[in-house]
Amino acid sequence: MKILISTDFYTNNLGGVTTSVIALSKGLRSLGNQVKILTLSKDNKSHKNGDEYYIRSFPAYYAPDMRMSVAVNDPLLNELTQWHPDIIHVQSEGSALTFASLIRKQCNVALIMTCHTDYAYFVFGRLRNNPVIKAITIIAAWLVYHSAYRIIVPSKKALSFPFLRQFKDRLLVLPNGIDWQKYSLSDEERLEMLNDLNISSDSRLLVCITRLSKEKNIQELIDYMPALVEKVPEAVLLVVGNGPYENRLKALADERGLKDHVVFAGRKPGKDIGPYYALGDIFVSASTFEVHSMSNLEALGQGLPLLCRADEALDGVLEDGVNGFAYRCRQEFVEDACRLLDCDPLLSKMGEESLKKARDFSLKNFASSALKIYEDVISSYRTGDMS
Repeated sequence: MKILISTDFYTNNLGGVTTSVIALSKGLRSLGNQVKILTLSKDNKSHKNGDEYYIRSFPAYYAPDMRMSVAVNDPLLNELTQWHPDIIHVQSEGSALTFASLIRKQCNVALIMTCHTDYAYFVFGRLRNNPVIKAITIIAAWLVYHSAYRIIVPSKKALSFPFLRQFKDRLLVLPNGIDWQKYSLSDEERLEMLNDLNISSDSRLLVCITRLSKEKNIQELIDYMPALVEKVPEAVLLVVGNGPYENRLKALADERGLKDHVVFAGRKPGKDIGPYYALGDIFVSASTFEVHSMSNLEALGQGLPLLCRADEALDGVLEDGVNGFAYRCRQEFVEDACRLLDCDPLLSKMGEESLKKARDFSLKNFASSALKIYEDVISSYRTGDMS
C-alpha cells in the first residue's frame, strides 16, 4: 500500500506527535508498505530527503516555535500527486492539512485525520465549557475535520470532546505506539549523568519529561515537592524539556526553596532521551491535558512505575496499584511517592508490570491496527459507504 502521512510536526518540532508519526511510519514500512512523509521545512527552502518531503515555510504568527506555509504550487507537492497514494493520513491541522487536501482532490483518495490534542482546552482552558466558546470550537472543528473520511483519536477520552461529537459516526480509536527498547545505565554512566546535573548520587529521582507549558501542570509537581522532601529528603524532581513556561517554573522552584530538589535538564533530542528515563526511579506527570501521552508510554517501555494525576487518558496505560498510582490530591501524591521510594521491592515489581504493559503499545501492534483501518477505509471509500 502507498501511504502518505502529512504533518506540521516533524523534525522541526519534536514532541509527542512527531514521536507517534516516526513510530507509525517505521512500523508500516516494516509491514511492507510504501510510506512518504509530507511536512514543513525549517526555512524558506523546499527539499527532499528520501521519502521525506519538506515544503518551504515561515514562522507561524500564532506560535514562535511552529511553522506554516502557503506554497500550494510547490513542485514537491506535484511529485507526491504523481506518486498517487492509496490513502492520506493527516496528523495535524495546519498547512499539512491544506497540502494533503489538494493531493486528495487530485488523486481522488480517502483522507483520514488523527486528532492528537484537546484544542478547546489548549486554546481556551477552563473557558472551553462556556456556551459561546463551545460553539466557536464546534464550528472551528467542522471547518477542519469535515473533509476527513474517518477521524482517529488515540484514546477513548477524546470521544467525549464536544468539538468532535458532531463526527461521532466517523470516529475511531487507535492508541499510540512506541518504538522503544529498555535503556540500561552502567554505574559509571549513571554517576556521570548525575554529576553533570549536579544531583547527589544517593538521590531518589522523580522524572518528568514534557514540554514546559502551562497546560502540562508541572507547577503542581513543584508545589507538592516540599511535602515529599519533608518525608523523603533524598527526593529530587528531574524535569526534562523546554517551553514557554520554563522561567516561571524555575522561579516557582526557587520560591519554594527547592534549589537542590528540582532540577531542569533542558530539552533533549529524541534519540538521547532514553538515559533520562533510565536515570529515574518513578515517572511523574500532573497533566490532565493529554489525550494519549507518548511520554507515559516511553516510561512504560523503560520499566518505570507511573505516578500520574488521575485522568481518562490513562485508561489502559496506568493500572492503579499495579504499575503505579493515579493520585487526586497532594496527600495522595506524597503518600504514593513514599510507598514507592521507601520500598524497593514494590518499586521493582511495579516497574516489571510497566514493561509488561508496554507490550500493548508495540510498534507492530500500532502499525497493524493502523493498516487495518486503512484497508477498511479504502474499501468503503471506493464503494461510497460512509457507515
